Amino acid sequence: MSSSTCFIPKTPSDPKKYSFLLPGITPKTLLQSEHLLEKNHTEHDIFFNENGFHNHLVHHYLAAYSMGADTKRLQEIYDDHASYQRKLPPPVGDLTRENFKQELGKRDAYTSYLRLFQREIEQHGMVDTIRRFVFMDDMLARTVGGAFHPVIHLGYAIEFDLPAVAAEGLAMAACTEANLSCLISSLPCLQEILVPVQAATMATSARDMVSKITSDMAAKLGLGGHNNDGTTGSSRGGLHNEKSPESANSLTATDMTANLKEAMNNNVLVDLMEEIHRDTDFDGVVKFTDSNKIRAFLANSQAVEKVKAYASRWHVHDDAKDLQAKVKELYTACMLCYGSTAIREQGIKLDFFLMHALTSIHAIHLLLPILAPNEAAALLKGHAAATLSYYVSRGRPSMQVELLLKYESDEAANDSGNPWLKICERAIHAPEAHIIKVVRACAVGQIVYGHDGRSEPFEKAWVRLADMTLKIASNKVDGNYWNHKGIGFDEAWQ
Repeated sequence: MSSSTCFIPKTPSDPKKYSFLLPGITPKTLLQSEHLLEKNHTEHDIFFNENGFHNHLVHHYLAAYSMGADTKRLQEIYDDHASYQRKLPPPVGDLTRENFKQELGKRDAYTSYLRLFQREIEQHGMVDTIRRFVFMDDMLARTVGGAFHPVIHLGYAIEFDLPAVAAEGLAMAACTEANLSCLISSLPCLQEILVPVQAATMATSARDMVSKITSDMAAKLGLGGHNNDGTTGSSRGGLHNEKSPESANSLTATDMTANLKEAMNNNVLVDLMEEIHRDTDFDGVVKFTDSNKIRAFLANSQAVEKVKAYASRWHVHDDAKDLQAKVKELYTACMLCYGSTAIREQGIKLDFFLMHALTSIHAIHLLLPILAPNEAAALLKGHAAATLSYYVSRGRPSMQVELLLKYESDEAANDSGNPWLKICERAIHAPEAHIIKVVRACAVGQIVYGHDGRSEPFEKAWVRLADMTLKIASNKVDGNYWNHKGIGFDEAWQ
């Protein structure tokens, strides 16, 4: 055994399957949860108003349950959300595989879709049903649409092994508009027979092994091999070779340490966001006065094509090693996109939509292990395209990573122990549903990626962001916990 590796603790032992859980779940909270989750499932719509705002009861409840909330707090969470939910709507007809598409995008069809997916799950299982329906036609665009809520719901279903919640998430996706289909390509029609995930993974591994042997042999013969991004020989352009050294976080590059600058440059998605921030072709595409900023962006075909071109430069290969590297890259980019754009010298404003990019990449972390490699790659690329689109729609805010890393609330500054312990306790009692979800997403990011030596420059970002979210989002400003106006616009800071 090598002495350099046999004493390094590996935590968690299987990062790709890690799920965040704290002590505190009891027989009483388990029984209570079964009752209340079923009550929500049978009584409430997944949309609580005519505008299509989503029922967050399951998200908030399960997040608090996983962190050890007691029966009193869990009942409070349920009662608060249940107080404004709409009743389950009447079915619009009997939906089957044959007529599945006829009600897509219609919110009043939720009950009919819910029944369809319940039958599918009973017959074929939760995982196969998710794989079969998410990766067909334009359903992937719907699943990461609606501010990412369907994929978040499916993440909770997988994390807590709740088939009924999976049916809710799939029905939510089916009722969501496919307005991101201009960015996310449609997939093949519904597959009657699915290749088992294990078999698909083995086939991909075998193909990659043959490709590597061929490339190595070609290199030895001087014929030129293939790089990891699919380019050949020395022709690999790369995103970073084409850019000036100061391009990484150009607004704060002079203040950065060399390690932080290198870490920023090594994350292709962060680099793409910085390029988009500086790209004047996006000026005026979305205005501060636009009431629905993502819709304003999607209505501009030239802007959409530019974002597609940017997103296409992020290459995701369907092999296990690259998938894990890319989910780390996307997870970190979403954290920085939400956290480092929220802070300026004049204050802090947390963007509601960029926050959802972070809580949804947490869901994707949970979903990836159940998917075939090609499905996982499609999901990652779809989420990245959606995240870049929301970044544009929020005004392309500058990323102030140094300010995020320096942030510390009074509560954290006075804590000499592990700050996460009090952060989790504060999160359980946070007044708004999204706050605890951000804390969980940051906690998982820190546990899975925060002690990786290559991530050292960001090691404090996770706890700083969780702390900042608790401090800022727990206090309403103009009646809101979050900024809905778009923090990339100067008017939002005035």
